[in-house]
Amino acid sequence: MAEQAEEQAAERAPGRPVTSVDVARLAGVSRATVSHILNHQVQRFTPRTVERVLAAAAELGYVKSAAARALALGHSDIVILVVPDTTLSNLQDVIEAVSAQLQDLGFATVVHFAGPQGAASGTAGLTALVDMLRPAGVLDLGEAVPPEQAERLRASGAVVVAEYGVREAGPMSDGNVLIGRLQAEHLVAQGYRRLAYASLDDGRRDPWGRDRAAGVAALCAELGLDPPAHLEVPLDRAGAREAVRTLVGGDGPALGVACFSDDVAIAVLAGAREVGVEVPGQVGIIGFAGSPVGQLVAPRLTSLAADVDAGVAFISSRLASVYGLEVDGAQRPAAEVFEVVQGGTT
Repeated sequence: MAEQAEEQAAERAPGRPVTSVDVARLAGVSRATVSHILNHQVQRFTPRTVERVLAAAAELGYVKSAAARALALGHSDIVILVVPDTTLSNLQDVIEAVSAQLQDLGFATVVHFAGPQGAASGTAGLTALVDMLRPAGVLDLGEAVPPEQAERLRASGAVVVAEYGVREAGPMSDGNVLIGRLQAEHLVAQGYRRLAYASLDDGRRDPWGRDRAAGVAALCAELGLDPPAHLEVPLDRAGAREAVRTLVGGDGPALGVACFSDDVAIAVLAGAREVGVEVPGQVGIIGFAGSPVGQLVAPRLTSLAADVDAGVAFISSRLASVYGLEVDGAQRPAAEVFEVVQGGTT
């Protein structure tokens, strides 16, 4: 087959790309057979035929035309991942995890940052991307696509999977609410009966943080505790000190603080030191992400760690179900996705 491939290369005009016709000639099959097999529709063909076509495509260096595939199927193999304007510190981990899962399903990923909510540039940019790429799906990671725009995109034929529309899809339902709840459960188990939620104060809207705060509030309501206070904590010493000072001190009960991220938790720890309160003791602190830097501070940070791959699996699974694709492995129960890394701050 190698000699035949060389002969075909010599016959092709300089610069002309390899086509499915070339693959068909080398494999000794029809062009339709090549099309079916390279599009993974192999049920009607013998293993030998499939092997010959794949070997011929590899020998010739054939690359499928994305434009032709989009024309035939009505969509490309591209998925647009829409990221909200967020303070999430491990955002790259989330994007990489979702992209890897989509790649396993045969999709390529384009990341679109939505910008501040309501920004015309973000909305118009996404619409232009959809028109240009004809994506297989648009995955919204956190209220980054306004509902009215999502409906317009669906009306144009796009498959839109909104994070806030798939929370009921599996054991990771309401994932961010669950994060806040698990943090609160840990603080209560450590004896803290007055709770607060600490978010990052940097001016960005944050749907993930809002939902985590709701998880803390829900547990307080169930246990008959006072509603949790809310701290907006900047990542600077003076700002953190003032944020903590508003809630601690005097003879009040000890305060347990569930934090949006390990970065915020470290800022709360620094603020507590500036105010002169004991951690743990007067203040208990739990972060989120289980980051290595949290284990370098003293006392070591208690944090809720997450298996990011398992945590985002329901998003790619929803798109897979639209196209009848199989996903390797079952979604893991929530109890197996999160784990408290016990440090010295609770």
